[in-house]
Amino acid sequence: MPSHPISRRKFLAASALAASAAPFVRARAAGEPTDKVRVAVIGVSGQGAYSLGGVAKEDVVALCDVDESRATAARKQFPSAKFFTDYRKMFDGIAAGIDAVAVCTPDHTHAHAALAAIRRGKHVYCEKPLARTVQEVRLVTAAAAEHKVVTQMGTQIHAGENYRRVVEIVKSGLLGEIKRVHVWCHRRPNAGKKLPAPTPGVTFDTDVWLGPTPQEFFYANHPTWPHFHWRWWWGFGGGTLEDMGCHFMDLAHWALDLTSPTLVKATGSPIPGAENTVPEKLQVEYQYPARGSKPAVHLTWYHGETGPALDGKTTYKGFPDGVLFEGEKGQLVANYSQLQIMPDAFAKDFKAPEHSIPNSVGHHREWLDAIRGHGRPLCQFAYAGPLTESVLLGNASYQSGKELAWDAARGVVTNTKDANAYLECHARKGWELV
Repeated sequence: MPSHPISRRKFLAASALAASAAPFVRARAAGEPTDKVRVAVIGVSGQGAYSLGGVAKEDVVALCDVDESRATAARKQFPSAKFFTDYRKMFDGIAAGIDAVAVCTPDHTHAHAALAAIRRGKHVYCEKPLARTVQEVRLVTAAAAEHKVVTQMGTQIHAGENYRRVVEIVKSGLLGEIKRVHVWCHRRPNAGKKLPAPTPGVTFDTDVWLGPTPQEFFYANHPTWPHFHWRWWWGFGGGTLEDMGCHFMDLAHWALDLTSPTLVKATGSPIPGAENTVPEKLQVEYQYPARGSKPAVHLTWYHGETGPALDGKTTYKGFPDGVLFEGEKGQLVANYSQLQIMPDAFAKDFKAPEHSIPNSVGHHREWLDAIRGHGRPLCQFAYAGPLTESVLLGNASYQSGKELAWDAARGVVTNTKDANAYLECHARKGWELV
């Protein structure tokens, strides 16, 4: 990113912060100690409601949502929490009374809300993806390292038992050397053509919802657009890859210790008749370098079909979404809840290794416990940053129409400089991050 590059050294500098966090103890007004964390939640419906459940046993001191009509249930559940429609006003007013923040807004405001919290020294849980652009990812990750806050990205499946068993198998070496991985998700964007023009009756502040994104179009009063369909339009989201890539590619990144790719090439097809929307189907080739004694890895992402091929002809029964590890000795295919060893001749005598990764206490609980000085979150931003970056590079390749040679150390595409524009945050006035 030419204007504000952030080096890989700074990008990965946060790797041990959570483990070294000081024990968290706060005094009650009456003088008695408490280990309850004072949490603010930004975005309290939809996925935000799920996060509220994850922090419900803490001291929820603030709720923030641009749409008051969607915040009724949360306000009823936490009547003593202060309510805001603008997180900037929340921080201006009661920042001193907040220890930690959960960011559950649409993708295009993740970085802005997270940085507002981190720069005030607040611990942050941020839903996936960590940000909408690579530049934003690096700013957030560097800030978390600088301010030594405890972080967790909301890829909740990272806490799932099945993922942990898969990681144990892959890391054990029982499948042999792994150089090839396929990752697929059947979901297709369902936005299609632009929605009908909005009519009067908008119930919330569209300026705050838009945040950094220029107002080219915005259907504030549509029942689903500001709460879900935004993800199918550039400027707000990044389609199926940005929406689901951090979940499924997470397994490969974790099991194989992947960080940043060196080459990324995407091909896809747009939604017929659509305007400015994300691809209906997409295939992305990622080349990851060798890591110590581990070989280079070729990972392919596919979305829009129920298997690892955009023609729909390659499927694995029971795995409409999945991750396939091709080892020299055997193969493993997995999704959120199940795994299968292949081929049958190899699976017949296969014995899984002893458990080496403890089952999670819960994705939010990992973060909250680490704030108190116990353990560390496994999806902290030092890990989640390179994962999100890989996902976003796939979209940048599609948008630019070019294969990208990625220099992670410098944070730039080296073979086609015009593609760097797709990695930067082009914020409207008043919403600049740097």
